[in-house]
Amino acid sequence: MRRSAIPVLLLTLLVGCAPHEPSAGDASSAFPSAPQSTPSPSPSSPASESYTFRLPLAVYSYSDADYEVIRSAEQVLARDCMRDFGLSYRPARNPAPAEAQDRRYGLTDRASAERYGYRMPPQPETPKAKLTEDQIKVLYGNRSAPAAAVKNSELRYRGKKVPDEGCLGAAVLGFRKPYEDEAGAEVASRIATASYENSQKVPEVRAVFGKWSSCMKQKGYDYASPLEAMAAPAFVRGKMSAVEKATAEADVSCKERTRLAEVWFTAESSIQKDMIKAEAGALRRLGELHEKKLRAARKILAGA
Repeated sequence: MRRSAIPVLLLTLLVGCAPHEPSAGDASSAFPSAPQSTPSPSPSSPASESYTFRLPLAVYSYSDADYEVIRSAEQVLARDCMRDFGLSYRPARNPAPAEAQDRRYGLTDRASAERYGYRMPPQPETPKAKLTEDQIKVLYGNRSAPAAAVKNSELRYRGKKVPDEGCLGAAVLGFRKPYEDEAGAEVASRIATASYENSQKVPEVRAVFGKWSSCMKQKGYDYASPLEAMAAPAFVRGKMSAVEKATAEADVSCKERTRLAEVWFTAESSIQKDMIKAEAGALRRLGELHEKKLRAARKILAGA
């Protein structure tokens, strides 16, 4: 998660996955192999331990597992479209992702601090599926390199019109459209942002920031808040240093000593509950469309 005034949420709020931009001759892990079912976070999984995924608003968001199901269903639709053109398509299998890092309340993982400082753990290398020029042309349509060379022309393959956005784009956009709810997604996004900002003004949170800052001063570091420490320029750019690791370790230690993340989580949860009550209708529809989309995705996978 990038360090910013408002950390990017792990709550992926009803936004579809954009079709992967093609590079010559390959397709990347934007095309994971289809899982057989929707995995639920186990008691020890990163998602179940995450503060973000335990916030009240999380029930209106897609989990990583949900997205895998949706992406996999889109891949099945893209594969079927490719078959209509007499072409095969088999995406590369995704590697196991790196352990999730929830940075909503700053760095909280001691092992990560010790190894990577404030940096995100490296992601596994993305495998690439080799594609022929014909496969690229039909899979990506007008976004493919061969099509881009011929502007304003109708793309055809063996006499058959190729969707402008290619088989992959057509699959993603076609599957997504019936379940779009821009108004509901905007409400959820607004709550996620406002609750985060407003929670920092809660007296209990301001007090725990002060305790954390005092703890850091005892260790030789002068920061007013954990967000300030995490956004320090030296810890964002360039190579990781021993100073960064030491600061990150002290940061996590002081968070644990003051229970900063728990206090902050409790305050934001309370704010979100009130905001959710005020927007119950819009969020109810959002949740219903989530379930419908997941059911449709599972049905596609079951028939694949």
